Amino acid sequence: MFRSLAILSTFALLLATPAFAQDAQPSFDCAKASTTLEHAICSDDILSGIDADLAAIYTEALAQAADPETLRAEQRDWASQRSAACGIVPGADDDMVEISSAAHTCLIELYTARMANLAEASPVAGEVPDPARLLTGLWQLSDLIEAQDPALTGSGQKGRLIRLDRHSLSTLGGAGCAGPTLQPLAEARARPLDAEEAALIAKADAAQANSVEGVAGFCLGRLFALYLPGADGSLLVADASATYRLTRLSSGTP
Repeated sequence: MFRSLAILSTFALLLATPAFAQDAQPSFDCAKASTTLEHAICSDDILSGIDADLAAIYTEALAQAADPETLRAEQRDWASQRSAACGIVPGADDDMVEISSAAHTCLIELYTARMANLAEASPVAGEVPDPARLLTGLWQLSDLIEAQDPALTGSGQKGRLIRLDRHSLSTLGGAGCAGPTLQPLAEARARPLDAEEAALIAKADAAQANSVEGVAGFCLGRLFALYLPGADGSLLVADASATYRLTRLSSGTP
């Protein structure tokens, strides 16, 4: 919230600064403008400036997004609805440059709200990151430390690719669920643990001697796996069927 307020305050200050109007350039090539909205943005310093500001904030949010494709889709949807939201009719008037004062005000409010929304969703420097961001992505099994099921040991698991998605986590042994809630390990240790949870934490502690703090994965309130980010960026995973290490191949959704 405070970051959003800071952005809105900074934006208000920029609008009152003469240099802002002189140097403003939108995020796209005005020589290729083809719609009423694009012509209006290119012909107005304030709209050009906030268009560029939004593009910068969006680029930052995209780089830190756990699910970049979803964010891209959301941004495309938002951009496609700008004209309709502010009463700018596309089509016959696409070569027009001027828009009504009401549409101008509407666009400023629309852009400001979108910037605040993107800033609110982006992690702030110094904050503890969303635990899901530590897990989401494509991983490769680099080391099978222990396996309760002999079939896992003899089935060539090393090198296997495993995708961890915050909305559908699954383990080597096949345990999984939709929409897990991820909780920092320190918080998990602070609450009462049942026998199954305590056993899994003990397994991970035994495999990771330096006790690096990590993330506990919960499914419907139950611990089904424990993730400990290694110093090298790898993940140690302990579940009911095995204990193994994963190496990241990519983050987020390609």
